[in-house]
Amino acid sequence: MNVYTNNIIAAAIAFPVIAFAITVPYMIYQYRKFGSIPWIRTLIVYSLAFYLLCAYFLVILPLPEDRSAVVAYAATPQLMPFNFVREFLAETTFSLGDPSTWLATLRDPYVYEAAFNVLLLVPLGMYLRYYFRRTWYQTLLIGFSVTLFFELSQLTGLWGAYLHPYRLFDVDDLILNTLGSMVGFWLVGPAMRLLPDIRLVNEEAREAGMRASVTKRALSFFIDVFVAQTASTMVAGALDATGARAAAEAQGVSWGLVSMAVDAVFYLLCFVAIPALTKGQTPAQMLLKLRIVRPDASRARWYQYLARYGFLYALALAPFLALFGIVSLDPAQASEMSSIAAFFADHRAGFVVAWLVFMGAWALSLIVRAIRSAVKKRPFIMLNGVLSATRVMTVDAVQQERDRRSPLDVSAVTALESMIADDGVPLSELMKRAGTAVADEVRAWVPDPSPVVVFAGSGNNGGDGWVAAHALAEAGYRAILVTPDIAERIKAEPARSTAMAAFADASERGLPLSVLVAPDADVLASALDEAKAVVDAVLGTGFSGTELREPYAGWIRAANRRRFEGSREKGRGFHRKRAFERGDHDRSRKSLPTKAKDAPLAVAVDVPSGLGAQTGTIARPTFAADTTVTMLAYKPGLVKPQARRFTGSVELARLVDTAPYLSRLRGIDAADSGVEPSA
Repeated sequence: MNVYTNNIIAAAIAFPVIAFAITVPYMIYQYRKFGSIPWIRTLIVYSLAFYLLCAYFLVILPLPEDRSAVVAYAATPQLMPFNFVREFLAETTFSLGDPSTWLATLRDPYVYEAAFNVLLLVPLGMYLRYYFRRTWYQTLLIGFSVTLFFELSQLTGLWGAYLHPYRLFDVDDLILNTLGSMVGFWLVGPAMRLLPDIRLVNEEAREAGMRASVTKRALSFFIDVFVAQTASTMVAGALDATGARAAAEAQGVSWGLVSMAVDAVFYLLCFVAIPALTKGQTPAQMLLKLRIVRPDASRARWYQYLARYGFLYALALAPFLALFGIVSLDPAQASEMSSIAAFFADHRAGFVVAWLVFMGAWALSLIVRAIRSAVKKRPFIMLNGVLSATRVMTVDAVQQERDRRSPLDVSAVTALESMIADDGVPLSELMKRAGTAVADEVRAWVPDPSPVVVFAGSGNNGGDGWVAAHALAEAGYRAILVTPDIAERIKAEPARSTAMAAFADASERGLPLSVLVAPDADVLASALDEAKAVVDAVLGTGFSGTELREPYAGWIRAANRRRFEGSREKGRGFHRKRAFERGDHDRSRKSLPTKAKDAPLAVAVDVPSGLGAQTGTIARPTFAADTTVTMLAYKPGLVKPQARRFTGSVELARLVDTAPYLSRLRGIDAADSGVEPSA
């Protein structure tokens, strides 16, 4: 037992070195893939690294003192499966019918060594199922591969580090270790109901990753400094090796001055020239998907990059240059100095203390501002950003902000759809892509198999709902589609043909898709009570007005009631119910009621039903969404200030590459108005 303990202690001592080595690569990977670093994911990754280190140390330690040492028992591999069972039965007094032998058997090396071999890979099976979402057969293969790596490390003398094997290659270890990984896979299954769903953790990380956090920006800056300084040092060293130092000194030029000039060239190249060529990205910002832009997310100019980093270095270096100047003053020469210099020399100690206090207060203010920025999810703005009129944003956030600032009128969206159809992508195909995008949004936030209610109207927006319900049913979700009439009676095309095809395919394949045609209030409320997500595909961009007609008004009220007041089992009060149904929430100009703790995810298709896509007017009732998946382009109503409380976060599903069509649309608009289109 002491051997096992000593090996784990050795792993604990080595782990900080391993953790330090993987931190920056891990951060870069996380920022590139998810945009942020959630604490639970970090905890899992580092615990996995520590576990693997412990497991490997348990396999390879203790090491022989001599590289040429010969360990007799390890010279011949043990290739007979279940040999430990035969040896155990032959060399012990164990008898199944004699309870007095049971306790002694548990202390036998054959038993506890076999148990430890099983336990060795139990955590691996847990990690594979919970964190990596591997299936049982993938876990089996990975577990076998890992234990085979362990055994080959022993067979090869730690991959050639020793001339002879010093630990026994045992096929029984392969069997028991692999069994351990499967035991871990089975054991973690029930616990996954209590643990945070790692897919939701990833989606939350992606959502948080839209912000250019202080940590991400600092990491990119230090990587850039490292790249620039490394390149500068290498070039200066090469120049020195070719005799440039001697040539410079022969001309009376200090080599230190030359080195500073080389540094300046590479820093200008990294922080000014490269961003000018890459539309606002330094090398590290390209790596971490960041971009320097103007406050309105438009492209910055080269002189703004120069100003941003020039001010940064000036503001960072000025205090230290001032401190160096004060410390270097000699009070004994005060009579030879100017009156100001003499004053600083006489009070040098006081100024150093004042400098330390100032720098401490400045550092503390940065920490406080960074924490406030993280808590309130607001940009962390530094003085150099203000002076240069620039900010650092994530690439996705830049594109989102640019899209949000250039919405398309509803009529322009219709023209855009026509252009796309003329180029060979019909409206039916756009409908399938739109419905799939909505289903993907639900799947990202709601684990399967969960019940999902989809409201589908009688127009083409309802066709998106049919596609979404079908896609969710294919993915294993219990999709309940609520419609005012059967698919055959839908008048809009291609919604009618799309709905019929989705229903027929679901029936033929036995998918978990059920259809409620004009359900009564109790049936609808029961479906909503069980739902983990509600999709609103009732009214699209063509709606304008102040009141919704039935049955849509009743559906939206039921969905909002479920969202704000909880399920019927939560005991909603009669007064609260009446107040909500009167539409008091619609009259509020600032916020909606607090969302219930058990509220399902609410997703709106294109625009929330009741919200005017063109004007942003809010009808009664209006669907209150967590997320709105809008198609092709932002609509003017989605970016109105009053719309935010109903749209939630807005996700743009482009469906196709819209850039060439938008250029043509702008050209048409400019021609109609007699204005030259901008480049």
